[in-house]
Amino acid sequence: MAHSVSEEYLHKENIEEYLDALAQQILESGIGKHKILIVGGAAMALKYSDGRSTVDIDICFREQNNLYSCCKIVAQKNSLPDDWINADVMHSESFSYALFDNAALYKTFRDILDVYLADDLDLYCMKLVSFRPKDIQDMDALSSSLLNSGVSSNDIISNFNRLYGDEYLLRNDGRKLDFLEMQFKS
Repeated sequence: MAHSVSEEYLHKENIEEYLDALAQQILESGIGKHKILIVGGAAMALKYSDGRSTVDIDICFREQNNLYSCCKIVAQKNSLPDDWINADVMHSESFSYALFDNAALYKTFRDILDVYLADDLDLYCMKLVSFRPKDIQDMDALSSSLLNSGVSSNDIISNFNRLYGDEYLLRNDGRKLDFLEMQFKS
């Protein structure tokens, strides 16, 4: 789905502000505690304070339970596009429920909204699937962190297999393998 805006307007500070507004709306709506997993550019913006911004907040969840009605109200109150936060990623090739396995709690907003972030290894694999120019830029940032943690190209391939069941998305594209090997050469 095309985004209603193309300018990257979300960054760490206002992402947190809008997540807090979402938590407040969840409280006011009485729909109970929610857990979301943030992936993509918003995860990069929250993890790395390098000025990273994005056009939306990509989330994953196990139970939606009227969360979108709260998201729409926050959009209206803050003059945000309707898709400022969305779960479209859950319908993409880069999504896997295994992303929840290694996610870390980022912050709890108003004791009602638990926000998790995908870990760096999982984010790298997701971006390897998508492999757009902005993903490649994020992979550059992630590879430095992963290399410092001792991660190898074999670790990436193993994690890719854990997330996606087999390596078809990687093995059928020599560009991705070449890029991976270049970033993680010994």
